[in-house]
Amino acid sequence: MEGSTVRSRIAMFAAGLLLAANIVVPLVWGDVYPFTSAPMFRDCPSQCCDYCVVAESGELPAEKWLVQRVYDGNPVGYGVGVRPPAVIEQQFGVVHEDAAVRWHVEQRLAAPEHQAHESVDVTRRVIGPVDGQHVGVIRTDHWSIDRDR
Repeated sequence: MEGSTVRSRIAMFAAGLLLAANIVVPLVWGDVYPFTSAPMFRDCPSQCCDYCVVAESGELPAEKWLVQRVYDGNPVGYGVGVRPPAVIEQQFGVVHEDAAVRWHVEQRLAAPEHQAHESVDVTRRVIGPVDGQHVGVIRTDHWSIDRDR
């Protein structure tokens, strides 16, 4: 009987130590497997953007123009072990100024893989709270961007 009591106390001590480590480790060292500070949705996004790039040949893949959304619930690049691509939306929920969108697309338009396109049309839909109960498109912006500008 006494041996099982000792094992039971050791098990309880180990469980308590694991629970304490679950609190202390993220505070002291950040995310160290298997302990996490549970960052998911901590940035509390209230809106996001959906981009569409179109050329004369039709709609172009968002991934090729780095306008796709890479948000997975965590702050971008946090705790995922993978460096996200240099997409326009580096901070989820930020609606960039017109100049920033133009600059981003102009940089992509100048890239060697996009030499076939002289111009593109970009549409951005800003998605956010429509009222207290619904989420939807709250604004749509359009740009025509030429290579020569």
